[in-house]
Amino acid sequence: MLNYKGNLWVRKNYVLGNRTQYPLFLGTVAGTLLLYLYCDFVLLQKYCEIPNLSKVIVTFQILSIYSMFRVNMTEPGVQMQTISDDKYFDGKLCEKCQAIKIDRCYHCKFCDHCVNDFEAHCFLMATCIGRRNIKYLLGLVTFTGIALYLLLLILIYKLFISDCKKELTFIILNIVSLVLTLVHLNPFIYTTWRNASQNWTKKEMNRTKFNGSPSYIYKNYKQFFTRFYDSQLYESFIQY
Repeated sequence: MLNYKGNLWVRKNYVLGNRTQYPLFLGTVAGTLLLYLYCDFVLLQKYCEIPNLSKVIVTFQILSIYSMFRVNMTEPGVQMQTISDDKYFDGKLCEKCQAIKIDRCYHCKFCDHCVNDFEAHCFLMATCIGRRNIKYLLGLVTFTGIALYLLLLILIYKLFISDCKKELTFIILNIVSLVLTLVHLNPFIYTTWRNASQNWTKKEMNRTKFNGSPSYIYKNYKQFFTRFYDSQLYESFIQY
């Protein structure tokens, strides 16, 4: 049997993210920070009457920023490669990058490497989304959604319950802005959680019928949040 943990398999040198897209990633981070600062120092201080609720919202904002950097800085699951003169290997190789082809491994044309459990290339995060960093993307959209929903509830409460006729237009504009943001964010939250519950990638969604069994969903979520170590990938190579 070949030694899959030895020198036979080598990984292409990987640079964190796509360097040419880093300005876009930094712009995304800066824009998100500005949004959160506006929410904290303008909306929360002005309209939130529950101090602990403000702390909860800020906590979710910090978690979303942390998840954003983890998505970018975590290697997404770049597939192993075989040495060019390996005469013992007779499996499938990617025609573009010579990576070992296994199920659910696809080539990213923007980063020029194959990624395990490939979802998509995210330009805002300047990296591929794959086996190792998909859970951080899930955290990013989830934490951001929770923080914005809580802020939206505060503004709706001030609009219909409290006496704030002088600032009615300002509150309505902020509510409309939050609703529009959440309308675009909700599909990402729903799709990511749904695919994780069924062990689907983006390319596999809707190919099979949704299984709503609690035990099946629990098993897939458990795998989803733990399947990012290289040691779990070597078992897939044994078939070759």
